[in-house]
Amino acid sequence: MERRQLEYFLAVVDTGNASAAALELHVTQPTISVALRTLEKEVGGQLFSRSPAGLILTATGQALVEPARQVLRDFSMAQERVRDVLGLAGGHLDIGAVPALASGWLMEFIVAFRKAHPDVGVRVHAEIDDEAIAAQVRSGRFNLGLTVAPPAVLGLETRTVGHQRLQALMPPGSANSGEPIDVTELAALDLVCMHRDRSISRRWFEQELSQRNLAPKVRIELGSPDGILPLVEAGAGFALWWTPMSARIGDCILRPLRPELRRPIILSHREGVLSPAAEAFLQIATGIRHTPRAP
Repeated sequence: MERRQLEYFLAVVDTGNASAAALELHVTQPTISVALRTLEKEVGGQLFSRSPAGLILTATGQALVEPARQVLRDFSMAQERVRDVLGLAGGHLDIGAVPALASGWLMEFIVAFRKAHPDVGVRVHAEIDDEAIAAQVRSGRFNLGLTVAPPAVLGLETRTVGHQRLQALMPPGSANSGEPIDVTELAALDLVCMHRDRSISRRWFEQELSQRNLAPKVRIELGSPDGILPLVEAGAGFALWWTPMSARIGDCILRPLRPELRRPIILSHREGVLSPAAEAFLQIATGIRHTPRAP
């Protein structure tokens, strides 16, 4: 079993078909197909079955995914450890984060990391589900994970590295700028938000209101966060806004909530030795040197 075979296999898993995997890896589709057939012979079972939607993992394929990711991550770590003899001189750091952290708290630390280690690339993967991020960290696809709830996945080390505070983003010219607004008062205002299944913030806000026998007055639901700020600027309603956030709010107004609503920022990584890039980022984000557990 070769590293390249596992790389092709995981590319098909992540893209859903051999054609897309070939484009991503800059090889031909027959190259992917031959590698997969060879891998299937070596593991003794079919890895994918075909369906109208594309390739679907079989039980054999599902069993191979996490070990394959771990092998590639360990191989990458070995390369980085060799580079580390001469300093951080290449490679990538993969970070999974919920959207509000990916475009907020994380930004200043990425800037600091890039200034300290300009030869290391950083890839941020925004995911809307905390447990999905934790699973990808556990599998080795992500070096680090940033979530707003402690992950239930075993085999991870976690630490709280900060907090986010929920505020109400109000249209320009709104009264009582900067003054706290009661959560029950927000329930009577028009809300611009993401669809429920794509917004941790909305689900969290709905839960807070339900404890008061209230529900939000949702007027506009979006499939992505891109349109939220323009709609609030145009006066279409208010939005939920976690701070710190790097996005500029223009002439909109932020009002803190009463009672104050906060959530933790939790950084997770696999137990044991980190890659040099992950170790360096961890030190920048926490100011603490990581000490791996004894075997």
